[in-house]
Amino acid sequence: PPIAITSIFPPTYTLGRRERSISVSQREHLRADGRAGVVSTQRGGQITFHGPGQMTGYLLLDLQRQRMTPRCYIRMLEDSVISCLSHYGITGFTTEDPGVWTSGTRKICAVGVHMRRNVTSFGVGLNVDTDLWWFDRIVACGLEGKEATSFVREG
Repeated sequence: PPIAITSIFPPTYTLGRRERSISVSQREHLRADGRAGVVSTQRGGQITFHGPGQMTGYLLLDLQRQRMTPRCYIRMLEDSVISCLSHYGITGFTTEDPGVWTSGTRKICAVGVHMRRNVTSFGVGLNVDTDLWWFDRIVACGLEGKEATSFVREG
């Protein structure tokens, strides 16, 4: 059966499979004098931040057993977040870029998944009361000119 895992991480920058290797000086900058970790992951995408005030939700799910395509699965994750946001009076939507957005430039939820033999891992990072300063230190998900937002900022 599908397994859902939710968590809140200590300050951590994660590098997806599409992220080019970063230099020692970039890694030191991200560590913010030892206040954050930097970890390479198997999920898709580039660099993002996970930390206090952000709820991560990961599903371990056999897509074949659920009769779901990868595209359908990602859309289901995004639609679930959009539904959650609407319960709190926040309008969320998708764009051609991954994740859930509250405006053309503000992203409230990152989506990054990994699939192996049709089984998913990783999932979403929803900014609830996240200190957005952490995102100012990176080009999150490789999207120039975009910024992170949160429930607190939008609500």
